[in-house]
Amino acid sequence: MAGKIIGIGIGPGDPELITIKALKALKTADVICVPKSRLEKTSMALSTIKHILEEREKYPEVIELIFPMIRDESELKRLWNKNAEIVADKVKKGDTLAFVTLGDPFFYSTFIYLYHRLKEMYPEIELEIIPGITSLTACSASSKIPLAEKNETVVIIPYNIGSKQIEEMAKYADNLVFMKGTKHIKDLVPILERVGFTKNSTIIFAKRCTMPEEKVIVGKLSDVQNWDICEDYFSMTVIKRSYFQNNRE
Repeated sequence: MAGKIIGIGIGPGDPELITIKALKALKTADVICVPKSRLEKTSMALSTIKHILEEREKYPEVIELIFPMIRDESELKRLWNKNAEIVADKVKKGDTLAFVTLGDPFFYSTFIYLYHRLKEMYPEIELEIIPGITSLTACSASSKIPLAEKNETVVIIPYNIGSKQIEEMAKYADNLVFMKGTKHIKDLVPILERVGFTKNSTIIFAKRCTMPEEKVIVGKLSDVQNWDICEDYFSMTVIKRSYFQNNRE
């Protein structure tokens, strides 16, 4: 079997943040595979790399795989197995398949589900990972506020975990990062204040960093209740225990 699968991180959304190594792989792969949550939905990953594919001498085969956001574990496993079979069939024919994902392939990425299934079902298939710039570092750059400095600790938290867990983790962190959503941030303020964050602690709200719709707000924890925060899957919040003077212009 001569083919292989490459998991490619294409960054947070700005096409100029695609790495040189990722660009080379996208220009040479036989098959480009992109994820999306619903059949009728447009793949953001594909939109980000479309200009690269159009510059190729021959437009490659593109496969859109469905990775739905549902909670039915049995149905999810069935779909993940099906997707693994689809890409494995291409590799068995000798093709190099590039699976494209926003951010980094191993940081809260859809690619991880496929990776686990391939490792279990097709251990003979060669897998390569090309890392990408994450939304985490893009948020720090857009806000012009360091994510961590000196001996600061950072805890990364998905929004769907319970408030008791958040409170326990926040006790020992200098900076908190809440990934993929912002709908509960106002409810978390009193919890964070109980464990030492103050009204002057710096907070960054970032939506769709590096994308055309980017929105970044920087303020103090005491400002949050007055913010108009629209829920968006491609959003995150960073809260620094200390106060960092905002010089974002």
